[in-house]
Amino acid sequence: MIWQEVIFNRLNIQREYPKLILDKTGVLISRQFTYYIEAQSIHYSVAQSISDILSLIKENSLILCFFIELPSYILDKIDITIFDYNHLPIEINYTLAKSLKPETIISLLDYKFNNKSLKLIDETNIKDELLLAIQYEKHQKAQKLKNKLSIIKTLIIKDFEDVLELGNIWGEYIYACFNAEILPDEYITTTIDKIVETSILNGCLKNAFYATENDFKTVNKILSYIKSKNKEKIALITFDGIGMAEWMLFKDYLAPFGFTFSEKSLFSLIPTITKISRSAIYYGDSISVYSLKTPNEEKKLKEYFSNMTYRFYKEGDINGEDSVLGIDFVSIIYNAFDEIAHSTKIPPGEKTKFIYFNNLLTYLNKSSIKDELLLLKHLDYNIFICSDHGCVVAEGNGQEIDKYLIEAQSKRATLITKTELSSFYDVNHYKIPFLSDDKVALLSKNRTIFTSKNITAISHGGITLDELIVPFAEVI
Repeated sequence: MIWQEVIFNRLNIQREYPKLILDKTGVLISRQFTYYIEAQSIHYSVAQSISDILSLIKENSLILCFFIELPSYILDKIDITIFDYNHLPIEINYTLAKSLKPETIISLLDYKFNNKSLKLIDETNIKDELLLAIQYEKHQKAQKLKNKLSIIKTLIIKDFEDVLELGNIWGEYIYACFNAEILPDEYITTTIDKIVETSILNGCLKNAFYATENDFKTVNKILSYIKSKNKEKIALITFDGIGMAEWMLFKDYLAPFGFTFSEKSLFSLIPTITKISRSAIYYGDSISVYSLKTPNEEKKLKEYFSNMTYRFYKEGDINGEDSVLGIDFVSIIYNAFDEIAHSTKIPPGEKTKFIYFNNLLTYLNKSSIKDELLLLKHLDYNIFICSDHGCVVAEGNGQEIDKYLIEAQSKRATLITKTELSSFYDVNHYKIPFLSDDKVALLSKNRTIFTSKNITAISHGGITLDELIVPFAEVI
C-alpha cells in the first residue's frame, strides 16, 4: 500500500460525492496526490479562494483547497473535512511537521512507505531521515527514467520530433544518475546510440530545418525567433558546450536564486563543433557556416540587430549596472563548460561525465555567472539562454584523419570535401543537408575519438544525444 492510498481511504473520498477538503499540509494539493485521485477516476477541482469554492460547490464533486477560514454560510452547503499534520500517515512530531515544506513531507512519505519504517521522526533524527529520503527520491527518479528508456529496443524513430523527445529524456536520465550516484545502464546507452545514429545517417533531421519561426527546431533559427519578439532589451546568453544533462545541472544550480524558464530542446548542427554550430546561432544560417574560414559572430549580430545598441561580453565583464548602461542588446558567451570538459582528466575505462559534473559545480559556485544573470534579470532584460553543442566521454580509436583533407575538425568529427580516400577510414559518413554532395562529415563511430587507443577524454562533434540536443530557454 502506498501513502496516497492510505490518505484516500482515511478521507473516505468517493465518486459523485461532494466534499470540500481543506488541506493544512499542502500534501493533498501536490501533483503526487492529485495524480492518484485521477487514477481512481475521481473528478476533482482545486480552489484558491472562497469565491472559487462557491462556484465549484455546484459541481457536486471533490474540492481541494489550502486551509482558509470559511464564512458560516458555506458550512451547511457541503461536507467539509480539515486535513491536518496529525493526519499524515507517518509517525512525526506535529510541531516539526508544521515546519516542513510539502515537498519535504512527500519525500519522507515516499521513503517511509517504501521501507515500511514506523520510527518516530523528531528533532533528534530529522536530518538523518531527510538525507535518507532525499537519496531514495533520487534513486527513484533515476529508476523511473531508466524504465521509460528501457522500452527503447522497440522504438521506431518516425521523425526528428522523436529524436528531440528522446534527447530530453536522455538528458534527464544522465543527470538523475549523477544525482543518485549510480551508473547509467550500458545496454540502454548502446541501444539508444545505435537507434539515433541510424535515424540521423538516414536523413531524419532534414525536415527539422523547415520548422516555423515560432516552433523552430535548430540553433540557426534562434536569432530570427528572438527578433520576432520585438523586445526592447535583450540578453542572449550563449554557453559553449551545454547539452541537456548539463542544462539540468545548471537549472538546479540556478533554482535557489529564483530563476524559472520556458524551455525547449533544439538540434545542434552536424558536426557538433563550435566553429559550425555556434556560428549558426550568430549567423542565423545553416549553410554558409560550413564554408567560414574565420567566423565573425560580433559583426553578424550587429548586422542582424542593426536598430539596437549592442555589446559582446565574456564572463566577468559585467560587474554592475554601468557595465550595460545604454546597451539594448547584451550578448555573453560563456566558455567555462566547454573548457572544463576538455580539461577534465578522465581515467581509462571511465564512461560517465560524473567527474566533469562535479568540476562544473565547483566552478559555478565560485564564478560570476549567477551574479551576471541576476543583474540582467534585475535590469529587466529579456534573457534567452542557448548552447551550440553538448559533449560525451569517448575512447581513442587509433585512427587519424589526414590533415590535408580537413576543413574543420574535432576529435569526434571532421568536415571534408568528399574524396575516394575517405572510404579508407572506418567512420560514419554524414551528408550535410542542403549542401552540395562533395561536402561530408566523417564521424567517429560509437563513443570514440580520433586519437591513440587507451586514451579517454570528453569531446564532441558526433551525433549522440549528449552532443546533438541542446537547450533553448527564456527566463520567466
